[in-house]
Amino acid sequence: MNIVEKAQMFAAGAHAGVGQKRKYTGEDYIHHPVAVAEIVRKHGGTDEMVAAAMLHDTIEDTQVTFGHIFSLFGDRVAEMVDALSNKAKKKDGNRETRFFINVKALRERLDMQSRVIKLADLIHNTQSITWYDQKFAAQYLAEKAFMLRALFTDAEIGVSGEEIESRTGDHPLLIEAEKTVATALSQLPDELFLKSDRINAGLMEKWKSMEA
Repeated sequence: MNIVEKAQMFAAGAHAGVGQKRKYTGEDYIHHPVAVAEIVRKHGGTDEMVAAAMLHDTIEDTQVTFGHIFSLFGDRVAEMVDALSNKAKKKDGNRETRFFINVKALRERLDMQSRVIKLADLIHNTQSITWYDQKFAAQYLAEKAFMLRALFTDAEIGVSGEEIESRTGDHPLLIEAEKTVATALSQLPDELFLKSDRINAGLMEKWKSMEA
Protein backbone atom coordinates (compact mmCIF):
# COMPACT_ATOMS: atom_id res chain seq x y z
CA MET A 1 0.00 0.00 0.00
CA ASN A 2 1.52 3.32 -1.05
CA ILE A 3 1.26 6.56 0.92
CA VAL A 4 -1.72 7.86 -1.07
CA GLU A 5 -3.74 4.66 -0.62
CA LYS A 6 -2.83 4.63 3.06
CA ALA A 7 -3.90 8.26 3.45
CA GLN A 8 -7.24 7.63 1.73
CA MET A 9 -8.00 4.65 3.94
CA PHE A 10 -7.00 6.56 7.07
CA ALA A 11 -9.02 9.66 6.14
CA ALA A 12 -12.09 7.61 5.26
CA GLY A 13 -11.97 5.94 8.67
CA ALA A 14 -11.36 9.21 10.51
CA HIS A 15 -14.29 11.05 8.93
CA ALA A 16 -16.61 8.04 9.20
CA GLY A 17 -15.56 7.63 12.82
CA VAL A 18 -17.15 10.95 13.75
CA GLY A 19 -20.15 10.42 11.48
CA GLN A 20 -19.18 13.24 9.15
CA LYS A 21 -21.11 13.56 5.89
CA ARG A 22 -21.00 16.11 3.10
CA LYS A 23 -23.33 19.02 3.73
CA TYR A 24 -26.33 19.15 1.37
CA THR A 25 -25.70 15.78 -0.34
CA GLY A 26 -25.28 13.57 2.72
CA GLU A 27 -22.67 11.46 0.94
CA ASP A 28 -19.68 10.03 2.79
CA TYR A 29 -17.27 12.87 3.55
CA ILE A 30 -14.31 11.06 2.00
CA HIS A 31 -15.69 11.98 -1.45
CA HIS A 32 -14.46 15.55 -0.89
CA PRO A 33 -10.81 14.85 0.02
CA VAL A 34 -10.62 12.26 -2.77
CA ALA A 35 -11.79 14.92 -5.25
CA VAL A 36 -9.31 17.46 -3.88
CA ALA A 37 -6.50 14.92 -4.08
CA GLU A 38 -7.38 14.16 -7.70
CA ILE A 39 -7.15 17.86 -8.60
CA VAL A 40 -3.74 18.04 -6.91
CA ARG A 41 -2.59 14.91 -8.75
CA LYS A 42 -3.72 16.30 -12.11
CA HIS A 43 -1.63 19.40 -11.48
CA GLY A 44 1.52 17.38 -10.89
CA GLY A 45 1.37 17.05 -7.12
CA THR A 46 3.88 14.77 -5.44
CA ASP A 47 2.69 11.68 -3.58
CA GLU A 48 3.16 13.57 -0.30
CA MET A 49 1.00 16.44 -1.61
CA VAL A 50 -1.73 14.05 -2.77
CA ALA A 51 -1.62 12.27 0.60
CA ALA A 52 -1.88 15.61 2.42
CA ALA A 53 -4.87 16.49 0.23
CA MET A 54 -6.54 13.24 1.30
CA LEU A 55 -5.89 14.16 4.94
CA HIS A 56 -6.43 17.92 4.77
CA ASP A 57 -9.62 18.00 6.91
CA THR A 58 -8.74 15.29 9.43
CA ILE A 59 -7.12 17.48 12.09
CA GLU A 60 -9.82 20.13 11.73
CA ASP A 61 -12.88 17.87 11.66
CA THR A 62 -12.05 14.57 13.38
CA GLN A 63 -10.23 13.20 16.42
CA VAL A 64 -6.96 12.96 14.48
CA THR A 65 -4.03 15.00 15.79
CA PHE A 66 -0.84 16.36 14.27
CA GLY A 67 0.99 13.61 16.12
CA HIS A 68 -1.07 10.90 14.45
CA ILE A 69 -0.32 12.30 10.99
CA PHE A 70 3.36 12.77 11.82
CA SER A 71 3.82 9.22 13.08
CA LEU A 72 1.95 7.58 10.19
CA PHE A 73 2.86 9.78 7.23
CA GLY A 74 5.97 11.72 8.17
CA ASP A 75 6.85 15.31 8.92
CA ARG A 76 6.23 16.81 5.47
CA VAL A 77 2.67 15.49 5.13
CA ALA A 78 1.92 16.45 8.73
CA GLU A 79 3.31 19.94 8.16
CA MET A 80 1.06 20.50 5.14
CA VAL A 81 -2.07 19.12 6.82
CA ASP A 82 -1.46 21.29 9.87
CA ALA A 83 -0.93 24.39 7.71
CA LEU A 84 -4.22 23.73 5.90
CA SER A 85 -6.25 23.28 9.10
CA ASN A 86 -8.37 26.15 10.42
CA LYS A 87 -7.08 27.48 13.73
CA ALA A 88 -10.06 29.52 14.94
CA LYS A 89 -12.50 28.08 17.48
CA LYS A 90 -16.12 29.07 18.09
CA LYS A 91 -15.09 30.78 21.32
CA ASP A 92 -12.87 33.16 19.34
CA GLY A 93 -15.82 35.21 18.10
CA ASN A 94 -18.29 35.54 15.26
CA ARG A 95 -17.87 34.18 11.74
CA GLU A 96 -15.97 37.21 10.46
CA THR A 97 -13.57 37.21 13.40
CA ARG A 98 -12.87 33.50 12.98
CA PHE A 99 -12.46 33.97 9.23
CA PHE A 100 -9.73 36.57 9.69
CA ILE A 101 -7.96 34.40 12.27
CA ASN A 102 -7.92 31.54 9.78
CA VAL A 103 -6.78 33.70 6.86
CA LYS A 104 -3.91 35.12 8.91
CA ALA A 105 -2.83 31.63 9.95
CA LEU A 106 -3.01 30.36 6.39
CA ARG A 107 -0.99 33.28 5.08
CA GLU A 108 1.72 32.63 7.65
CA ARG A 109 1.87 28.85 7.28
CA LEU A 110 1.09 27.92 3.67
CA ASP A 111 4.03 27.25 1.36
CA MET A 112 4.02 26.80 -2.40
CA GLN A 113 2.98 23.13 -2.23
CA SER A 114 0.25 23.51 0.38
CA ARG A 115 -1.13 26.47 -1.61
CA VAL A 116 -1.79 24.03 -4.45
CA ILE A 117 -3.87 21.89 -2.07
CA LYS A 118 -5.71 24.93 -0.71
CA LEU A 119 -6.66 26.01 -4.23
CA ALA A 120 -7.87 22.49 -5.07
CA ASP A 121 -9.97 22.49 -1.88
CA LEU A 122 -11.45 25.90 -2.71
CA ILE A 123 -12.31 24.80 -6.25
CA HIS A 124 -14.12 21.63 -5.19
CA ASN A 125 -16.04 23.34 -2.38
CA THR A 126 -17.07 26.22 -4.63
CA GLN A 127 -18.17 24.31 -7.72
CA SER A 128 -21.62 23.38 -6.44
CA ILE A 129 -22.41 25.87 -3.66
CA THR A 130 -24.92 27.84 -5.75
CA TRP A 131 -26.85 24.65 -6.55
CA TYR A 132 -27.65 23.97 -2.92
CA ASP A 133 -27.75 27.23 -0.96
CA GLN A 134 -27.71 30.52 -2.87
CA LYS A 135 -28.29 32.67 0.22
CA PHE A 136 -25.26 31.23 1.99
CA ALA A 137 -23.33 31.29 -1.28
CA ALA A 138 -23.35 35.10 -1.23
CA GLN A 139 -21.35 35.07 2.02
CA TYR A 140 -19.25 32.06 1.09
CA LEU A 141 -18.20 33.36 -2.32
CA ALA A 142 -17.33 36.78 -0.91
CA GLU A 143 -14.99 35.05 1.52
CA LYS A 144 -13.42 32.90 -1.19
CA ALA A 145 -12.90 35.87 -3.51
CA PHE A 146 -11.23 37.71 -0.64
CA MET A 147 -9.12 34.67 0.22
CA LEU A 148 -7.80 34.39 -3.33
CA ARG A 149 -6.49 37.96 -3.09
CA ALA A 150 -5.20 37.74 0.48
CA LEU A 151 -3.42 34.40 0.16
CA PHE A 152 -2.36 34.11 -3.46
CA THR A 153 -1.46 37.58 -4.76
CA ASP A 154 2.26 37.45 -5.63
CA ALA A 155 2.56 34.12 -3.77
CA GLU A 156 4.60 31.15 -4.93
CA ILE A 157 2.39 28.25 -6.00
CA GLY A 158 3.68 24.96 -7.34
CA VAL A 159 5.26 21.58 -6.87
CA SER A 160 8.94 22.50 -7.10
CA GLY A 161 11.27 25.44 -7.22
CA GLU A 162 12.03 24.63 -10.86
CA GLU A 163 8.34 24.97 -11.71
CA ILE A 164 8.18 28.38 -10.04
CA GLU A 165 11.27 29.60 -11.87
CA SER A 166 9.97 28.46 -15.26
CA ARG A 167 6.47 29.92 -14.92
CA THR A 168 5.98 33.42 -16.27
CA GLY A 169 2.26 33.88 -15.58
CA ASP A 170 -0.23 32.86 -12.96
CA HIS A 171 -0.39 29.24 -11.90
CA PRO A 172 -3.15 27.46 -13.90
CA LEU A 173 -4.77 26.24 -10.70
CA LEU A 174 -5.08 29.83 -9.45
CA ILE A 175 -6.65 30.82 -12.76
CA GLU A 176 -9.07 27.89 -12.46
CA ALA A 177 -9.96 28.89 -8.89
CA GLU A 178 -10.63 32.49 -9.92
CA LYS A 179 -12.83 31.30 -12.79
CA THR A 180 -14.70 28.90 -10.51
CA VAL A 181 -15.53 31.68 -8.04
CA ALA A 182 -16.48 34.07 -10.85
CA THR A 183 -18.74 31.46 -12.45
CA ALA A 184 -20.46 30.73 -9.15
CA LEU A 185 -21.01 34.45 -8.54
CA SER A 186 -22.52 34.83 -12.01
CA GLN A 187 -25.10 32.18 -11.14
CA LEU A 188 -26.48 34.20 -8.23
CA PRO A 189 -29.58 36.39 -8.59
CA ASP A 190 -28.70 40.07 -8.93
CA GLU A 191 -29.56 40.95 -5.33
CA LEU A 192 -27.37 38.17 -3.95
CA PHE A 193 -24.54 39.02 -6.34
CA LEU A 194 -24.61 42.61 -5.08
CA LYS A 195 -24.78 41.39 -1.48
CA SER A 196 -21.72 39.22 -2.04
CA ASP A 197 -19.89 42.15 -3.60
CA ARG A 198 -20.69 44.33 -0.57
CA ILE A 199 -19.51 41.64 1.83
CA ASN A 200 -16.27 41.25 -0.11
CA ALA A 201 -15.68 45.01 -0.08
CA GLY A 202 -16.29 45.08 3.67
CA LEU A 203 -13.81 42.27 4.23
CA MET A 204 -11.19 44.05 2.14
CA GLU A 205 -11.70 47.33 4.00
CA LYS A 206 -11.40 45.68 7.40
CA TRP A 207 -8.37 43.66 6.30
CA LYS A 208 -6.58 46.80 5.13
CA SER A 209 -7.28 48.50 8.46
CA MET A 210 -5.93 45.47 10.31
CA GLU A 211 -2.80 45.45 8.16
CA ALA A 212 -2.16 49.19 8.56
